[in-house]
Amino acid sequence: MKIAILTGGGDCPGMNAFVRAVVRCSLNMRPETDVWGVTDGWKGLINNDYRRLNKRDVAGLGSAGGTVLGTVRVPELAARVDLQEKIARNLHENHFDYLFMCGGNGSIKAANVIETILRREDMMTRIVAAPGSIDNDVCNNIGLSIGFYSALDKSLEMLGWIRDTASSHRRVYLVKSMGRKSAYLAFYAGIATGAEYVIQPGENIDFEKLAVLIGERDRDTRIIVSEGYDALTLTEIRETLENIFGQRNLTHEIRTVDMGYFQRGGKAAVTDILRASWVAFRMVKDAFRNCESGFYTASYIGDSPEVLPLYIAADDAITSHDDIPPEVVEMALALR
Repeated sequence: MKIAILTGGGDCPGMNAFVRAVVRCSLNMRPETDVWGVTDGWKGLINNDYRRLNKRDVAGLGSAGGTVLGTVRVPELAARVDLQEKIARNLHENHFDYLFMCGGNGSIKAANVIETILRREDMMTRIVAAPGSIDNDVCNNIGLSIGFYSALDKSLEMLGWIRDTASSHRRVYLVKSMGRKSAYLAFYAGIATGAEYVIQPGENIDFEKLAVLIGERDRDTRIIVSEGYDALTLTEIRETLENIFGQRNLTHEIRTVDMGYFQRGGKAAVTDILRASWVAFRMVKDAFRNCESGFYTASYIGDSPEVLPLYIAADDAITSHDDIPPEVVEMALALR
């Protein structure tokens, strides 16, 4: 059997654990397996850029951040049929039996489109995919994205540092968090660190009420702003609050911080290493049984949700939600 491994979209901790698990499981279970890594994600499939992988190549990668294979975004792939067909032909003509893919929302959609071409043209390659995204917005109705808890760990550490300074200077900090349209990363970080408020995508903010909440704090306040909230910039939020503070004779100083790409980097959390390894193991086992293309996920090691057809996994209306579940919101309010 000949397989290719691809990491697509934005990098996230846990992708290397996925690559390591696919390589080691494949070669340990069937030493004759021919394993190749795709260089720089979807760009590598367009350019036929691969390198052969053995167990030594992936030694020590379990906790390493980023992706050793690289990932370069190809936004034009979504609309360029010629590129989609080229990828399908390249997979088939290089005699890959399976493409193992770990990536985010856009990569799942790309995998589905290419899978459709492969089946339509009766080509040999099958695609098995897993979610890799710090945003936790890939098929989150049935599992968790690899990388989410690693990014959450980084967020907790940074928010702790910010609190130290906020408390020392009696400041208010508006903290921008990644997460795309989903509020998961920002909201869960807010719960875990005791932040005073999390502004979610699409929220209609009651700034007067927010000012009251800040005024009740003794030393420090951290307001986390989800990336998907685009009604106002951090600066505009700060200016709005400063105007209200001026009317109420509040003297809190407001600063802004963007956690940004710091949330994405660094070592993988143990939960992501275990989940990535477990999902990859299931994928390899099924590939050796000549499975069809499909999407694999899990909420924890040992969890085996139903394998989804790629066309269902790519349908956000069925498999994903952007809003935080109401029972989680209720818990967060009770903890405030």
